[in-house]
Amino acid sequence: MDSFFLIAGIAVGLGLLFTWLARAFAWRVRLMDRPDGRRKMQTNAVAVVGGLALFASTSVSVVIACSLSEEIQLALRDHARSAIALIVAGGIIAGVGLADDIFNLRARYKLLGQLAAIAALIFGGDYVIASISLFGQSVPLDGLAVPITVCWFLAAVNALNLLDGMDGMLGSVGMMVCIGLSVMAFEHGHDFVGYVAIALAGGLIGFLRFNLPPATVYLGDCGSMLVGLVIAALATQASLKGPTLAIASPLALLVLPFTDTAAAIVRRKLTGRGLALGDRGHLHHVLQERGLTRVRTLILIAALSSIASIGALTSSLLRNDLAALAATLGIGAILVSGGLFGAAELRLIRERSRGILKSLFGQTAPVEMEVRLLGSVNWGEVWDQITRQAEELDLTSVCLDVDAPAWYEGYHHRWTRPGQPGGPLSIWRVELPLLGHGRIIGRLSVSGSRHQECIAEKLAVLSRIVEQAETLASQISLPAELALRSATAGLSKSAVKTPIAASL
Repeated sequence: MDSFFLIAGIAVGLGLLFTWLARAFAWRVRLMDRPDGRRKMQTNAVAVVGGLALFASTSVSVVIACSLSEEIQLALRDHARSAIALIVAGGIIAGVGLADDIFNLRARYKLLGQLAAIAALIFGGDYVIASISLFGQSVPLDGLAVPITVCWFLAAVNALNLLDGMDGMLGSVGMMVCIGLSVMAFEHGHDFVGYVAIALAGGLIGFLRFNLPPATVYLGDCGSMLVGLVIAALATQASLKGPTLAIASPLALLVLPFTDTAAAIVRRKLTGRGLALGDRGHLHHVLQERGLTRVRTLILIAALSSIASIGALTSSLLRNDLAALAATLGIGAILVSGGLFGAAELRLIRERSRGILKSLFGQTAPVEMEVRLLGSVNWGEVWDQITRQAEELDLTSVCLDVDAPAWYEGYHHRWTRPGQPGGPLSIWRVELPLLGHGRIIGRLSVSGSRHQECIAEKLAVLSRIVEQAETLASQISLPAELALRSATAGLSKSAVKTPIAASL
């Protein structure tokens, strides 16, 4: 127990020191996360070096504690290969994340970097899930062991990366998960995992001093991917019973990031948006739209994380997976039944499933799907105009997609008529962008059958509908910070134009 508190105290102190130093360094070299008016809505630029500080504080605290405690030294000596692989993989993922923070890497390059870090763990440290167990039933993975392990790491890394969208959120969730993992690890005799987990938790506590609202330092992709990778690696060891991984407890610990990621995939896939395209439909965004302040949102998420950790620890102590599964399902029930999160995604799944069933049973009735993701603007007025013109235009499909995260507006309405009379060559298609306050906020995609009518007349009707949609969009009140930036930009443009006009 003395070693536990020793490494925790050192990690917290170094987390405070390194984050403070890193923040000063970031200001000097301009390594900042700046507001963009779409997803990054903070008022000022914020240093984005928390990941580097976390990597340093966690690694150095383990080294210092190892020199001061024979017990910690013995634990690391017995797992030297695993420790080296974890440091190498952490360095790779932190480097990739830092490059992304600076240069905004394409998704494929980030994925390659993640795979390189995962390879270092699998082949350098034997972090492989050989078999899994649930309710006492063990299933050997055999040839699927490495692919499933890779999927596990990728899921954890990207889930925690997506979760990092609000001040203090990932730090709080990561801290709770790490504490839970450390207790589970010590319970199962995996002391090395326990010490590393508590070192990471201590580093996150020190970092949170600068990341709680209003944050002055962000983890960035460097930190969020590092936390995801280390937690995934430790989770594969903390729940081991012999060579088998008891899967229920790790899943319970990571239920919030996995739920948020699954909802994002459903939301983006079923509305036809790119999976890599950010939005404001994440858990913390939706909770704030429900009226919770940032502090209350953070408290609620921390409370749900605590429930997940308690369920996972109870299952670990009782050697029974029921408590972990009950905590996982209970958190889902709280979010959905309480109307806090997931309602839009469930409706998308229900509507898409209904359309698939209709097509399987040969029904020719049009398939329609509508979901409000964010906001309160009555986009139904525009949709009513479209439906009134549907027969006249002989439409086969219509999609009105509004994606304006800076204004907290998200709406998706899709209508499709099965079959294409006259064949695919007789179908015309057009996609029109929607503007509001000078910004693209969505699109209207339409297709219809081409007979003898003049296409120009149909496009004229659609242009009037788009004009109505943009009139509606112009009535949206901009958030205060976005309105201030727009006004500042307008003044800057005026200042530039004035001397030119005077010289003319």
